[in-house]
Amino acid sequence: MNNIFYVISLGVLQGLTEFLPISSSGHLVILQHFLGFRNPQVSFDLALHLGTLGAVIVVYRQTLWELIKSGVSVLIKLDFYRCPIQTVLENPDLKLIWFILIGSIPTGLIGFLFQDQLESLFNRPEWVALMLIITGLILQLPRLRKQNNNQALKAWHTPLIGLVQGMAIIPGISRSGSTISLALLLGTSPETAAKYSFLLSIPAILGAVALKLKDFTAIFISPTNMAVSVLTSFVIGWLALRFLLSILNRGKLSVFSYYCVIIGLLTFAWLRI
Repeated sequence: MNNIFYVISLGVLQGLTEFLPISSSGHLVILQHFLGFRNPQVSFDLALHLGTLGAVIVVYRQTLWELIKSGVSVLIKLDFYRCPIQTVLENPDLKLIWFILIGSIPTGLIGFLFQDQLESLFNRPEWVALMLIITGLILQLPRLRKQNNNQALKAWHTPLIGLVQGMAIIPGISRSGSTISLALLLGTSPETAAKYSFLLSIPAILGAVALKLKDFTAIFISPTNMAVSVLTSFVIGWLALRFLLSILNRGKLSVFSYYCVIIGLLTFAWLRI
């Protein structure tokens, strides 16, 4: 785990696949398997996610700052405590904060209740290959919607998207691909779907890292190489996120479905050789 080429490769892979809808965890499992690392370290995977989390924060820094300002300002006003629901509904920033909280509940429950069962799949590359094929099918779902995607995000959308994000703990299921695809299928605009998906990922990643903090001491990698891999995932992730947003604006998300299906089938074939 201390080979510099190895950790940089994983950082690049994480940065590319975290935001492109092709499953970062699935690709990490497959790469580690074929490189001969038979016990993929979930904690190292989560550390790489911190790098791509930084990319989300940088790209959406203005939105996050507005959410923080609105959240703090409303807490010091008595009007909020008199009519909290009305205050939230009348303020777009507060409504978005509320939607993120609602969407995080099913994700957190799935992670907490099924963590061990889902993590066991990190040692099952054949299952990861199958999940990549399923991701390819999920990415085709927005094409079922014939109307224009221009609706606002609704409250009932958010637990559904959060549920899908929770299922994306399974390696091979793309978190960004599944959440954005569902949001588009529900009629939201590409910009809204992407923004909600990536903002929703922030508490999910932080929660997953918090649950695995006790295991970080068991990572057999030097602090220097760990820092290099996380920095690599941040830089590549920032570039990949900008690229994905441009693809979404052109309505071309489904092109990644063919890649997922092909990689899944090739992995199956390679495992059978």
